[in-house]
Amino acid sequence: EKTMRGAFKEYNEIMGRMESAYHEAALKMHLSDSEMDILYILSAYPEGCNQSTIYKESWLTRSTANSALKKMEKNGILCIEPGDGRNRRVFPTPSGKKLMEQTAYQVIRIENEIYAEWTAEEQETFIRLNREFADKLKEKVDRL
Repeated sequence: EKTMRGAFKEYNEIMGRMESAYHEAALKMHLSDSEMDILYILSAYPEGCNQSTIYKESWLTRSTANSALKKMEKNGILCIEPGDGRNRRVFPTPSGKKLMEQTAYQVIRIENEIYAEWTAEEQETFIRLNREFADKLKEKVDRL
């Protein structure tokens, strides 16, 4: 099939609207998308994580992530220290933790509010179908 099926056209429009909302949130909070992504990831690792975790959990290229990390370190938001082997540890400074509270945690609260409005069955279905789609898409793309 050369044309996109209607459902996937709508799905892609929905994904675009979600990405646009996250972008708008970052702009309103005076962050770049990359900075917001990094703070969002670090919210799950309050004591820091390996730089490789940020690459794996974000959709950022290494060069984009590195540029944002260096800027954030320069601005006193993050501390980057040597880790195991070639890896480096990234963790928020006290001002970085405050910034996370004012930015990434606000977005997470919004997500949690929406999620909490759903029934347990709707929550499970949402996660299950998205996980299945992502797993199958990755599997098929790997075989290209």
